[in-house]
Amino acid sequence: MVREVLTLQLGNYANYVGTHWWNIQESSFNYDPTAEPSDIEHTVLYREGETRQRQPTFTPRLLMLDLGGTLRHLPRTGDLYEEELAPDGDTPYMQHTTDESDIGAVEVIKQGERYEPHPFQADLSAGLASDTIAAKDYDFRNTVHSWSDYAYARYHPRSINIIERYAYSPTEAQFDTFPNGRGLWQEVDFQENLTDRIRQYIEECDECQGFQTLFDCTDAFTGLTIGLLEHLHDEYGKASIVFPLFSPRSPTFKGADEATSDSIRVVNTGLAFAHLHEHCSLFAPLATMAQCWRTMETPRPLPGLSYDPHSLYQTSAILASFLETVSIRYRLRGGISGGHLAGLCSDLSAYGRRMAAGVLTMPFPMDATQDLIDCLDQLESKQVLAPITPGTGIDTSDQPTRGIVQSVCVRGLPEQRLKRPPTAKGAQRQQRMAGYRCNSVSEMLQLFFSCTLPVSMSHVTATRSPIPVRQPFPVELLHGGPGGLSFDGFRTDDPFAQVAPLASIPTLAALQSSTDLGRPLEALHREVKRVRLARIPRFVECDLDTTEYDEALEQLLVLKEQYDENYSI
Repeated sequence: MVREVLTLQLGNYANYVGTHWWNIQESSFNYDPTAEPSDIEHTVLYREGETRQRQPTFTPRLLMLDLGGTLRHLPRTGDLYEEELAPDGDTPYMQHTTDESDIGAVEVIKQGERYEPHPFQADLSAGLASDTIAAKDYDFRNTVHSWSDYAYARYHPRSINIIERYAYSPTEAQFDTFPNGRGLWQEVDFQENLTDRIRQYIEECDECQGFQTLFDCTDAFTGLTIGLLEHLHDEYGKASIVFPLFSPRSPTFKGADEATSDSIRVVNTGLAFAHLHEHCSLFAPLATMAQCWRTMETPRPLPGLSYDPHSLYQTSAILASFLETVSIRYRLRGGISGGHLAGLCSDLSAYGRRMAAGVLTMPFPMDATQDLIDCLDQLESKQVLAPITPGTGIDTSDQPTRGIVQSVCVRGLPEQRLKRPPTAKGAQRQQRMAGYRCNSVSEMLQLFFSCTLPVSMSHVTATRSPIPVRQPFPVELLHGGPGGLSFDGFRTDDPFAQVAPLASIPTLAALQSSTDLGRPLEALHREVKRVRLARIPRFVECDLDTTEYDEALEQLLVLKEQYDENYSI
């Protein structure tokens, strides 16, 4: 039986990340009926349907929300179905759904600028062969203006939702404060429209595991998201994993200077974190910046990657690759032991510690001719996983981690390169290693982490399927490591092995719960407490309850203190 998960994307950067995520999944589909079935169960995140002409569709089980102007050329109902409706910003029209299972509300779209589709989208619409598209250089890094420019996946009509009263601007945000977002959620028509669409998705499921939510954690989407999560918790009571996202571009809010904008962002983040533990099973903040509470100047050094730290297109691909890898645990075919979303959240949220940290290795630093046992032997004294949660992994020398629980997922490491057969050359050296007794990738990594992390408990999930990196994935990211990469993403100095285009990469990602997480929470509490709300007109105008605010500050401190206690694994 399929164990479905509904995905929610709330905010512009969340949709940047989500678009890459769905693109990666679509690139991994194999339409050859004679091919070996994938060990990933794609129907966990996708739904099957059909148009009125009985044409089959396979679309993400997704509800996305963004501001006006972000769809550009893309119609509000998507462009998969036969009725080609007007895109965002075009002349007013009445929205009608084309999937008979959907019940859509009539909506009126405001008149605005008409956008020409990105060349990549134009080629997709023209039906160009995939090989032709793959060979073209679209210069996405410099030509992408919205996530819709590089979206390869096609969406169900009920997936796309736009807040028309707020227009998106890359320089000045209008949708600004936590109370502003919460107030929008409390509007009856707005709330009923979203909850009806969620209900329709849930009713289609055989055995829904729960929800995975991505949201922008610096503006009014914080308040809107908390309201929606509260509804999901009260109405369905299922497991819910949440990823607060921090855009690498620090937002400036309309009519506010840089210092005031930073304070607004800090308060929004603090209020979100204070409420998250009540309404979700687990949350893991993600960013490519080292610090995101007040200052956001320092990008993360990510081994093996070379990226523009201010590019939404490139940084979102990194976070999407993390999500595509770490979510494998609850998406494998057949459901392995502990392979449900509820099991993942339960493992990492002991003692009320609902916040986890994300770490990533991309691509996995293994040579093209190397066995995994030799690779791990070389990595034993090195930092394998790069943190991608704000405030973590910066300086832990004075207070080492006392305990760690982690869910590790690895993709694309072939079982046949685990170790050498007993009779092969070099096997005698490997047989002296403890890892030679391991018979699978997951078993060998389990042993590796138990040796390198003195006090730890690791759940390791492995799949042979690597991450595909076809258009429009930013392959230029992957030229930051030593030497070159073979077509399957392993390191090599052989120029002949680098001739074939890069098709996939092996990755490793993990969600971790450890005592180190008290540090970023303490830093956030300190920054929020420094802000004087009375001096920020935004919060005065929206009547933010000072008692509620003080309680949120106290709750943030309680959350931090939960990571101060010693515990044994």
